[in-house]
Amino acid sequence: MSDAYVPVPSGAAVSIETLRLALERLGHTVYIFAPHFPTYKDSNSHVARLPALFASREKYRPVKWPVFTTLKPNRIAELKLDIVHSHYFFDTFELAVRLAKLADVPLVGTFYRILPEIARKKSFWSSAQKNSEKVLLKTINYANRCDQLVSLSQESKKYLEEFSVSTPIENIPVGIFPKDFVALPSDAIKERFKIPKTHKLILFVGRVDDDSNLNLLIKSFKKIWKAIDEVHLLIIGGGDKLNFYQTLVAAQPFSKFVTFTGYIAKNKVNRIYGSADVLACPNTLDPEPLVILESLAAGTPVVGVRGFGAQEFIKNENDGFVTEPTEGDFSDAIIELLRRDKMRLEFSLRARANARAFSSSNLTRDLVSLYDSIIKNHQNKIL
Repeated sequence: MSDAYVPVPSGAAVSIETLRLALERLGHTVYIFAPHFPTYKDSNSHVARLPALFASREKYRPVKWPVFTTLKPNRIAELKLDIVHSHYFFDTFELAVRLAKLADVPLVGTFYRILPEIARKKSFWSSAQKNSEKVLLKTINYANRCDQLVSLSQESKKYLEEFSVSTPIENIPVGIFPKDFVALPSDAIKERFKIPKTHKLILFVGRVDDDSNLNLLIKSFKKIWKAIDEVHLLIIGGGDKLNFYQTLVAAQPFSKFVTFTGYIAKNKVNRIYGSADVLACPNTLDPEPLVILESLAAGTPVVGVRGFGAQEFIKNENDGFVTEPTEGDFSDAIIELLRRDKMRLEFSLRARANARAFSSSNLTRDLVSLYDSIIKNHQNKIL
């Protein structure tokens, strides 16, 4: 169950779809409960779309979900559920709790963003603390109503533990299918986006909004552009701030060295990762930046910043760099990788090898083992 399942253009939606496929390959039946989008139709009969109310500026973010319930006891009983697993990206909703109670099965919860810190970042000065505390209380309340929490990183686990969440927490990241990231030739990608073939290519993949910390990336690129003669920044992704950042960059002297592509289908993005020289990941609030694992699987080194996730998925000075979230540290690490071709090649070879540890088949088996334990404990309580 998720408030950010396809067609939502987010790493959470991709992760949940990857998990669904991996579970089904292991022989499990997976039902998805997600918001209804008027222009999208599922081909999967196991996806239930429930009506949602959306914010005026955000067509993917539900303010209320579901608008009315369609959970009928006899229909839920027919599904023969063993467990309910909620995957929340935008907010926590009561639907998963109600479904688990109706089916009399355990509830597992995963948060794909650090919601209280997101609230703090989006708030103005006087309301920042108040809004963050409100979201924190809501998050803790939901977490304590689950039978088990699954964190995507050790840092996000520590964050919840600091606020006295009583529910047990197990750290199991969502995996990837490494074979999905075979790259197209670099020259072909550069030709497609009108980038000179001699230019080193920095890649950003993600939502173009404030949560992605694009200000840090753009400020850092100014320093990189001054230090490297031939360099280009390719920004892949859509978002509510796409026009804002395009306008911001257009006024800069390096504007012709930055390309915004807007949204590109996931299967096509997978073929672009390996064509870049470096992936830049400035996000500090993502418990598991999926783009890091995808880039490593494609053999492209990553430069990320310390926060709630990046440092756990990049092996510092092995397949990339983890820096402080400052433009000086971030830009210096990217400059070093772009200048040192031998280092970049060594990082690339190690990146592919290291990414195998995040194979979806292995991590999904860990999750299934946890599911089995939770289900057994729940049945023992009933007895």
